Amino acid sequence: MVNDKLWHTDLGELDITRPDLGRRELPGLWELLLKDTRTPVSRRQLQCGGVCRQLGYVEWMHVYERQGKRIAAHEAKTAERRHVSNESPEHKAYKERTVRVAIEAGHRAEAEVRTPDGKVRSDVLIYGATAMPTSFEIQRSFETDGSIRRRNKASFDHDILAAWHTDDTQMFNRNEVAWTRTDNNLPPRAIRDGAHLQVRGGYRYLDMEKCDERRARPCLTKRTGKCGKWHPVSRPRQIPYDDFVRGVAAGDVVQAGVKEFRTTFHFWTTSQELDRFEDTAGRSIRPTGPSPRRAASGASPQDPTCRARPRIEVHTGPVLDWGNRSHWSPIGAPCRYCGAPTHLRDEAGRPADKTCAEAQLAN
Repeated sequence: MVNDKLWHTDLGELDITRPDLGRRELPGLWELLLKDTRTPVSRRQLQCGGVCRQLGYVEWMHVYERQGKRIAAHEAKTAERRHVSNESPEHKAYKERTVRVAIEAGHRAEAEVRTPDGKVRSDVLIYGATAMPTSFEIQRSFETDGSIRRRNKASFDHDILAAWHTDDTQMFNRNEVAWTRTDNNLPPRAIRDGAHLQVRGGYRYLDMEKCDERRARPCLTKRTGKCGKWHPVSRPRQIPYDDFVRGVAAGDVVQAGVKEFRTTFHFWTTSQELDRFEDTAGRSIRPTGPSPRRAASGASPQDPTCRARPRIEVHTGPVLDWGNRSHWSPIGAPCRYCGAPTHLRDEAGRPADKTCAEAQLAN
């Protein structure tokens, strides 16, 4: 891979497009570099001074001439990929908009961020109000579902929550991760600066439905008949892309996975509706997080911020207005009507979220 910029560990930056390599005080420097054939190549002290160095990688190089033309080549072929950009203008526009919206909302956001071990590269990494930073992955070209799952798991293993976005309907319908989708065939300018970029899929309402004779759908637990318990029911809704980015960064929009029989449907919803489900059902449908070893360490190599994950007990947001909760008791005490341990209770001991069927009948 041809590269114009070199970095010598003793001399600093060298430019092979200039006759004197940019070091006028060292005549004959190019000839000396050509004569250096020591192995391993690292002994020649030449590194990539271009993209690799900008991204924090140390990639050793060697120099030679071909038909009178100066050439600097990487020792590792894998390093050449960093110099070839396969990003479309639309992909770049999505990244620029995501970074701009996050920064304007008061969060730190960076494009093309890699973990120290190089195993995870985020299109846009946002350090928001949540315990984990969020990696927005803009996927416009085809990639197998196995590859997407591996990348998603790698992000979790590095304490990063991946938010996958596409404008391809077929990729969106695969459901291996929590995809969101916007319209396709939008020009880069509309993606980057347009005011009406809408998330058309992947963002849903999450309601609770009693599994009794009034429920038309089969029981998710028994598959036949009715179990009398509460089941999650989701339905689609739209949200402006900018509001979605701000919501994810602030922790108001979260991932969920509802299992119906053997299939888990991944989507995004509000933290209020997800908390309401978990308080009622007594179980979590959030994505599986990092390994216990990483969670116990309390810090990520990418960001030294503490990674403790306290439960959010304050429900705020534009979707549900449950009134003033300043007098409510904490989560954990059993409901006086149904005995579930996760209901919010008011001063009278009634479930404050009104999702308990017995409480509704009692009122």
